[in-house]
Amino acid sequence: MDNIKIINLKSVPEHVEEVSYWLWEEWGEAAGYSLDELVYRTQHCMQEEGVPQTLVALHEGQPAGVVSLWMNDLKTRQDLYPWMATLYVKPEYRNLKIGQALQLASIEAARNSTAFPYLYLITELDGYYEKTGWEFTETVPTGTGSTEKVYRYDLRK
Repeated sequence: MDNIKIINLKSVPEHVEEVSYWLWEEWGEAAGYSLDELVYRTQHCMQEEGVPQTLVALHEGQPAGVVSLWMNDLKTRQDLYPWMATLYVKPEYRNLKIGQALQLASIEAARNSTAFPYLYLITELDGYYEKTGWEFTETVPTGTGSTEKVYRYDLRK
């Protein structure tokens, strides 16, 4: 992990388009978003503190993964915030613990720049987030006929 550096995307804006492409390819295209919309959204999630912000993992200087902090990532639970969202690692960098490093960096960013007691996430995955201390809270309908799991992380720990 010595060759991995996680920094705020605002510090390396030259990677906005590549990161946006990953997010569009992974989630946005299927949801009907254009790549231009994802670039625009990413550009407006680049605060250095608070929410929203985006962190990027660099492997030997090259973008390898991304994670964001958003105020909401689940329309049916507007009462929960903030959220860890867009956790993505490029396929060739998977199984190097970059995803876990991005999670921990987002937890620290939320802890250091917000006063919220919890950080939330939604996922379809089983058994992944528990490895870094996330607690399952509930299964929720997504509005598309499927369900996803909500997890929370206690930022007061």
